[in-house]
Amino acid sequence: MEWWTVIELWVIAVLACVGIPLVWLYARRRWLSRSGGTFDCALRPSGGNKPWQLGAARYQGEYLEWFRIFSLGLSPRFRMRRSTMHVLESREAEPADELYGDERVLEVEFGTAKGERQVEVAMDHESATGLLSWIEAAPPSIDRFPDT
Repeated sequence: MEWWTVIELWVIAVLACVGIPLVWLYARRRWLSRSGGTFDCALRPSGGNKPWQLGAARYQGEYLEWFRIFSLGLSPRFRMRRSTMHVLESREAEPADELYGDERVLEVEFGTAKGERQVEVAMDHESATGLLSWIEAAPPSIDRFPDT
């Protein structure tokens, strides 16, 4: 086998190893946004000093689904039912949050099979307004304001 043939095979292999995941990430993002209602949204668990994870959220019926941006999986990392979601706090992003611009941070509590869970989500102001409206627009049969 000629040496340039070996080099060509290595170049093709490297391009395939880099190109295929990039094409998959692009196709996955297109798949996520095909039904509409998708927006950029960073997330981190509340009460800790964990870093923000970049992601995208989408409205899917009565659920808000959150997907990591740099993931090859098709299933959401978090799936929050609207009837169990409560916004505990809403604030402007601070420099300590190390986010990328003028964003709004919402501390959200939602129910899971294992109990209540709290996360912080960061998004632009328009998306935050849309999310708050979506949560508050739950059907009247759902008790949005439980007694405290």
